[in-house]
This record gives sequence, C-alpha cells and structure tokens, in this order.
Amino acid sequence: LEKIREGKVQAAGAVIGAVMKAMQGKADAARVRELVLERAQA
Repeated sequence: LEKIREGKVQAAGAVIGAVMKAMQGKADAARVRELVLERAQA
C-alpha cells in the first residue's frame, strides 16, 4: 500500500489481482479498485 500512497497506482493492480484470485473472479474489479485506492489514501 505504501507504493500506492506514493502515487504508483499500477501497484494497486497486484492487490486487485490478489483479491480477484481469492474471490475466484467473483468480485467486481472496478469496486475492488475503488476500495483499494480509497483505503490507501486513508
């Protein structure tokens, strides 16, 4: 998350990928991205 905070939004892709893998592709990728970026800014 530190890299995302530094502005490297592409790093969020790894986190999103891990979430999608854990959810077996059933999660809404756009919503996951939104939540990851939101949490990184907090």
